[in-house]
Amino acid sequence: MAERDEIKSLKKALRAITFLNQHGDATASKVASGIDVPRATAYRLLQTLASEGYVDKLPSSDIYRLTSLVRRLAAGFQDTDLLVEIARPLLAEVQRELGWSLALATPRGNEMVVRLNTDHDSPLVLTRHRIGFAIPMLMSTSGLCYLAHCPAAEQEAVMKADFKDRRPHAAPRFERARIEQLMRGVLDQGYCHIEFDHNREGNLGVPLLLAGRPVGGIVMRYIKSTLRNTDRLREVYAPRLQQLAHQIATHRSHAADHDAIHDVNTPQI
Repeated sequence: MAERDEIKSLKKALRAITFLNQHGDATASKVASGIDVPRATAYRLLQTLASEGYVDKLPSSDIYRLTSLVRRLAAGFQDTDLLVEIARPLLAEVQRELGWSLALATPRGNEMVVRLNTDHDSPLVLTRHRIGFAIPMLMSTSGLCYLAHCPAAEQEAVMKADFKDRRPHAAPRFERARIEQLMRGVLDQGYCHIEFDHNREGNLGVPLLLAGRPVGGIVMRYIKSTLRNTDRLREVYAPRLQQLAHQIATHRSHAADHDAIHDVNTPQI
């Protein structure tokens, strides 16, 4: 963004909120020192934030603290957004290492939706999928990785809905026995490997688990004709994707712990 398009007072106010969030209750002088502005500027910033309800001045003192209203600033930031934010640099790093395109998908109803991929960074992609691309869960490598870790009742509900919605002349889908076999493979081996006859690309996926709870899947797409060595898929690529999933989960867990600490320190009104 060009500097002429920036609102400098807004930037200073956001820095003041960030400082109070990180350091707790503070005077105008302390905020001024913390965000490197004159005390008079810090005072005006805090008074403005107080008039909007984001900051509260403690009675009979010169100490300011954040109010619970600041939580509304993040109300539109969903957990999936944070997951994608954490995963983006990690997926990019592994894509550069492996060469093949990677995608992270999460469930939406009975579909899996691509939230993040590296299609435009990989020269080995035959078909580039847009962010938001959706596919039925039971025809998705990431979907089967996700569903394998869901309770049996949820698995049954997804399968019933899928079979009920199938239409004549639609694209072929897996039958129940094949679906159950693939999900058992995910639990036994930690990954799902599928090569569709009608597609030149194969799929290798692993589940994405947070505290043991499934939240999605990570998939590597590769050109079948150039990677016939299934031992390499099993011994090299699958473990690397599992490591990637673990890295994302660990970073997400640390972010959750950080948020919890600040939730404890955020005053209630």
